[in-house]
Amino acid sequence: MRHQNILELIQDNNHAFMNRTGKDFQAEMQHGQKPLITLVSCSDSRVQSEALLGNSFNKIFTVRNIGNQIFSNEASVDYGVLYLKTPILLILGHSDCGAIKTFRAGYNKEPDSIKARLDQLLPALTPTDELNTCINNNINYQVKIALEKYSEKIKKNELLVIGAFYDFKNDYGQGFGKVIIHSVNGEVQG
Repeated sequence: MRHQNILELIQDNNHAFMNRTGKDFQAEMQHGQKPLITLVSCSDSRVQSEALLGNSFNKIFTVRNIGNQIFSNEASVDYGVLYLKTPILLILGHSDCGAIKTFRAGYNKEPDSIKARLDQLLPALTPTDELNTCINNNINYQVKIALEKYSEKIKKNELLVIGAFYDFKNDYGQGFGKVIIHSVNGEVQG
């Protein structure tokens, strides 16, 4: 698609959005945000918050980066958890994660900015493990970081830390697009 076509697509879709939602929809957001979830997810364009709550406006404070890492955007995660006081911190990994695939393949020739982010996965991942094993190990690692970082809020029942896998490829046979909850406050589910 050409640049001009993409610009027109943005403008057309925004116009349709404005017509569909209108003044009342926007009014509820004019006096601040009140999200229910701080979501740490991958930047992958296939991973969108609509898979969680449908209309996620003013419900999800989204922090995105390669490999759904807390430390890559620590200030933003802190803002959601500590300032906005979301009761849930959701770490969401996903099928076919490009960051994990790059980590597994070796990333020494990547730009320094990408190497720095992938280096943060070294404590959690073994490149020889199967892709979904690595993705799940990263989810568990990010949950562990959150449990340590926000332990006081968790002890006071002010925060629930959830680790989950968005399975848009149906790798686990539970349905295309299933969000599989792995752990809640570090306790493995089902």
